[in-house]
Amino acid sequence: MNDFDDAKRRAKTSELEIIVAIAASGSLGRAALQLGCTQSRISHALGELEAVVGERLFHRSRTGARPTEAGVVAVTRARAILQMIDRLTLGNAGLGLHGVVRIAAYRSVATHLLTPAILDVTAKHRGVRIEIDDGCDERSDVERLVYDRRADLGVVHLPTSAGLASRPFARDAYVAVVATERPPSRRSFWSDLAGLALFELRCSGAHAAVEACRRDGMTNRTAASFASDSTIIAQVAARRGLAILPRLAVEPLPAGLVAITLPITAVRELVTVRRRGPPSATVRAVERELVAAVARPSLAARRWLIAPREATPRVRRIA
Repeated sequence: MNDFDDAKRRAKTSELEIIVAIAASGSLGRAALQLGCTQSRISHALGELEAVVGERLFHRSRTGARPTEAGVVAVTRARAILQMIDRLTLGNAGLGLHGVVRIAAYRSVATHLLTPAILDVTAKHRGVRIEIDDGCDERSDVERLVYDRRADLGVVHLPTSAGLASRPFARDAYVAVVATERPPSRRSFWSDLAGLALFELRCSGAHAAVEACRRDGMTNRTAASFASDSTIIAQVAARRGLAILPRLAVEPLPAGLVAITLPITAVRELVTVRRRGPPSATVRAVERELVAAVARPSLAARRWLIAPREATPRVRRIA
């Protein structure tokens, strides 16, 4: 007896991908960014799926989207189904992926996140070789390599440019880097640092973090800007001033320096990016494995990262 009802409306694969993306990112807007489509498309697809399921899957509010009890079950099953589809569509290729995957990223991301992660990837897929271009100083450098097909994947900070599909990767905070003898107090943070020259990283994210600090009361004058975070660290180590840098960019700290939590929380949200459209099986597998590897508690750099969608009342996402 055949119990399969051809006339019954079933969930589409795209709808399953959408609820998984909403659950992972915490909002319809970020899910749209991750999947490379409009928020209205996400909202419409979610409504369609909820009509099929007969249950509300997410609590929506101005602060984001949170799965309902039915939504938790639906997302769990959706992930399992998508994994089965991956195994089905990859076929024998899933057992022996091969080829070169080129990744463009910032030096700090390549050092602390990509290099440890690719060891897991290449151990699992011995036919895959990964080439990393870690000479990118700015988001536009990475995106240009991806647009021009000189990189298959990139890692950048939000917001990304149109025409790229993105996926949440990691989050770190901007910190103040000063000499150990100049640690500011929490009560008079900026006044304790007043008079020090500021060495600024020539990057849109770092500049936005500096501007957020100025709005919070920082008066330090920018003495110079550099494309290299290591050059800035050298200036601070020489007792010439201070810097505001992403946490991953300052580790490991040279002796005599300290990274201080800012009085405001400026967050760098990192995502993987690739051209829109279906990627190759190898690129898709590598992206998935990299995201999974960075989420593992065993990753040494996790102590410098912020947990996904961490609830912090004073967080300012830095573009």
